[in-house]
Amino acid sequence: MIQKISDPEILTLTLGELDTNCYLVWCPNTLEAIIIDPADEGSFISEKILELKLKPLCMVFTHAHFDHVLGSLELRLNFDLPIFLHKNDLFLAKKAQESAKYWLKSDEIAPVPSELSFINEGKLLEFGNCILEIVETPGHTPGSIALVSKGKTNIIFTGDTLFKNAVGRTDFKYSRPMDMEKSLRKILSYPKDTVCYPGHGETTTVGDEIK
Repeated sequence: MIQKISDPEILTLTLGELDTNCYLVWCPNTLEAIIIDPADEGSFISEKILELKLKPLCMVFTHAHFDHVLGSLELRLNFDLPIFLHKNDLFLAKKAQESAKYWLKSDEIAPVPSELSFINEGKLLEFGNCILEIVETPGHTPGSIALVSKGKTNIIFTGDTLFKNAVGRTDFKYSRPMDMEKSLRKILSYPKDTVCYPGHGETTTVGDEIK
């Protein structure tokens, strides 16, 4: 018998000095979970996982800017989780600690674990009766991705590509404004009632952003 795909439960944790959104996303039936953008404060994220009795399976970076990845080492140590990112952002993951030390003016910054796994367009992440599909959305960074829920409710985690009433920066030397334009068109082609969970700020919908 084929299991019906369920809508995931979602908890937003806004963490770190840049108020980055970390998302705990889990199957309501099995409590299997995925951590999207372990932004900072790995101990706090771990406490929430234990409090909710979740069974984390992996971490996923929507992109590898330091403010989206600083909690990954502690979570790896606490739960022995694989970490997924797009290979084109590996260079950012490798220098995340250095970047964080510079911008946050602190020497007490943990590195990103060296053992990382790559994901590409179309990969499905299954947790319990829920599925998230990887969509490549380069522009802000070369390896930016979004994650689309395959359940009944239209949901997309947009990282720093699309925010409420704003889009991600493309003024970094590795950013590509033309790629960003294509990625935004891709995201805005989803149904208008699709709820967008961004890397910073409040949720929005495709319909609202089209306006």
